Amino acid sequence: MSALPVEAYGGGGGDGPPPPPPSDMLVLRLYVTGNTQRSTRAVDNARRLLETYAAGRFELEVIDIYLHPEAAIAAQIIAAPTLVKLRPGPLRRVIGDLSDSNKVLAALGVMVSNVAGSASLSASPGAAIKP
Repeated sequence: MSALPVEAYGGGGGDGPPPPPPSDMLVLRLYVTGNTQRSTRAVDNARRLLETYAAGRFELEVIDIYLHPEAAIAAQIIAAPTLVKLRPGPLRRVIGDLSDSNKVLAALGVMVSNVAGSASLSASPGAAIKP
Protein backbone atom coordinates (compact mmCIF):
# COMPACT_ATOMS: atom_id res chain seq x y z
CA MET A 1 0.00 0.00 0.00
CA SER A 2 1.46 3.37 -0.91
CA ALA A 3 0.39 6.94 -0.32
CA LEU A 4 -3.13 6.97 -1.71
CA PRO A 5 -4.97 10.28 -1.79
CA VAL A 6 -8.72 9.92 -1.49
CA GLU A 7 -10.52 13.17 -2.12
CA ALA A 8 -14.17 13.87 -1.60
CA TYR A 9 -14.24 16.88 -3.89
CA GLY A 10 -13.59 17.06 -7.62
CA GLY A 11 -9.98 17.05 -8.76
CA GLY A 12 -10.42 19.77 -11.41
CA GLY A 13 -7.73 18.44 -13.75
CA GLY A 14 -6.14 21.89 -14.24
CA ASP A 15 -2.45 22.64 -14.57
CA GLY A 16 -2.04 24.37 -11.21
CA PRO A 17 -2.24 22.99 -7.70
CA PRO A 18 -5.69 22.15 -6.37
CA PRO A 19 -7.51 24.96 -4.57
CA PRO A 20 -7.22 24.95 -0.78
CA PRO A 21 -10.00 23.03 0.94
CA PRO A 22 -12.92 25.02 2.37
CA SER A 23 -12.66 25.83 6.08
CA ASP A 24 -15.24 23.20 7.06
CA MET A 25 -13.45 20.47 5.06
CA LEU A 26 -12.03 17.64 7.17
CA VAL A 27 -8.40 17.13 6.20
CA LEU A 28 -7.08 13.79 7.45
CA ARG A 29 -4.08 11.50 7.13
CA LEU A 30 -4.16 7.81 7.87
CA TYR A 31 -0.80 6.19 8.59
CA VAL A 32 -0.78 2.42 7.98
CA THR A 33 1.75 -0.41 7.83
CA GLY A 34 1.52 -2.13 4.47
CA ASN A 35 -1.31 -4.46 3.54
CA THR A 36 -1.81 -5.94 6.98
CA GLN A 37 -5.30 -6.94 8.03
CA ARG A 38 -5.43 -4.18 10.65
CA SER A 39 -4.27 -1.51 8.17
CA THR A 40 -6.73 -2.63 5.51
CA ARG A 41 -9.54 -2.61 8.07
CA ALA A 42 -8.56 0.92 9.18
CA VAL A 43 -8.63 2.21 5.57
CA ASP A 44 -12.01 0.57 4.94
CA ASN A 45 -13.47 1.87 8.21
CA ALA A 46 -12.17 5.42 7.62
CA ARG A 47 -13.59 5.57 4.10
CA ARG A 48 -16.94 4.13 5.18
CA LEU A 49 -17.33 6.55 8.09
CA LEU A 50 -16.25 9.59 6.11
CA GLU A 51 -18.39 8.78 3.10
CA THR A 52 -21.38 8.19 5.38
CA TYR A 53 -21.07 11.08 7.84
CA ALA A 54 -18.91 13.67 6.04
CA ALA A 55 -19.73 13.04 2.38
CA GLY A 56 -18.40 15.79 0.15
CA ARG A 57 -16.45 17.51 2.90
CA PHE A 58 -13.37 15.43 3.59
CA GLU A 59 -9.92 14.85 2.18
CA LEU A 60 -8.16 11.66 3.24
CA GLU A 61 -4.57 10.74 2.46
CA VAL A 62 -3.38 7.22 3.26
CA ILE A 63 0.35 6.89 3.94
CA ASP A 64 2.13 3.54 4.18
CA ILE A 65 4.90 4.10 6.71
CA TYR A 66 6.88 1.16 5.32
CA LEU A 67 7.19 3.03 2.02
CA HIS A 68 7.41 6.52 3.52
CA PRO A 69 9.06 6.27 6.96
CA GLU A 70 10.10 9.92 6.77
CA ALA A 71 6.42 10.94 6.81
CA ALA A 72 5.84 8.98 10.02
CA ILE A 73 8.92 10.50 11.64
CA ALA A 74 7.89 14.03 10.65
CA ALA A 75 4.37 13.50 12.04
CA GLN A 76 5.71 11.76 15.18
CA ILE A 77 3.67 8.62 14.53
CA ILE A 78 4.53 5.93 17.08
CA ALA A 79 1.74 3.41 16.36
CA ALA A 80 -0.14 2.35 13.28
CA PRO A 81 -2.78 2.60 12.09
CA THR A 82 -3.14 6.22 13.22
CA LEU A 83 -5.70 8.64 11.82
CA VAL A 84 -4.66 12.29 12.18
CA LYS A 85 -7.19 15.10 11.88
CA LEU A 86 -5.27 18.08 10.53
CA ARG A 87 -8.12 20.52 9.86
CA PRO A 88 -10.21 22.01 11.20
CA GLY A 89 -8.38 22.27 14.49
CA PRO A 90 -7.62 21.09 17.01
CA LEU A 91 -5.25 18.39 15.81
CA ARG A 92 -6.50 14.97 16.93
CA ARG A 93 -5.17 11.42 16.58
CA VAL A 94 -7.11 8.19 16.66
CA ILE A 95 -5.01 5.04 17.03
CA GLY A 96 -6.33 1.65 16.00
CA ASP A 97 -8.40 0.08 13.26
CA LEU A 98 -11.16 2.72 13.60
CA SER A 99 -13.80 0.08 14.31
CA ASP A 100 -15.36 2.10 17.14
CA SER A 101 -17.41 4.46 14.97
CA ASN A 102 -18.71 6.55 17.86
CA LYS A 103 -15.24 7.24 19.20
CA VAL A 104 -13.82 8.08 15.77
CA LEU A 105 -16.69 10.44 14.92
CA ALA A 106 -16.39 12.14 18.31
CA ALA A 107 -12.64 12.61 17.85
CA LEU A 108 -13.17 14.09 14.40
CA GLY A 109 -15.85 16.43 15.70
CA VAL A 110 -18.45 15.04 13.33
CA MET A 111 -21.85 15.65 14.88
CA VAL A 112 -24.22 12.78 14.22
CA SER A 113 -27.64 12.79 15.81
CA ASN A 114 -28.59 9.26 14.75
CA VAL A 115 -25.57 7.50 16.24
CA ALA A 116 -26.36 6.49 19.80
CA GLY A 117 -23.79 7.79 22.24
CA SER A 118 -21.66 9.59 19.66
CA ALA A 119 -20.33 11.86 22.40
CA SER A 120 -19.26 8.91 24.52
CA LEU A 121 -15.53 8.34 24.74
CA SER A 122 -15.55 5.12 26.71
CA ALA A 123 -12.49 2.94 26.39
CA SER A 124 -12.43 0.20 23.80
CA PRO A 125 -9.71 -1.96 22.26
CA GLY A 126 -10.50 -0.73 18.72
CA ALA A 127 -9.32 2.87 19.03
CA ALA A 128 -7.60 5.32 21.31
CA ILE A 129 -7.82 9.10 21.01
CA LYS A 130 -4.73 11.21 21.48
CA PRO A 131 -4.67 15.05 21.46
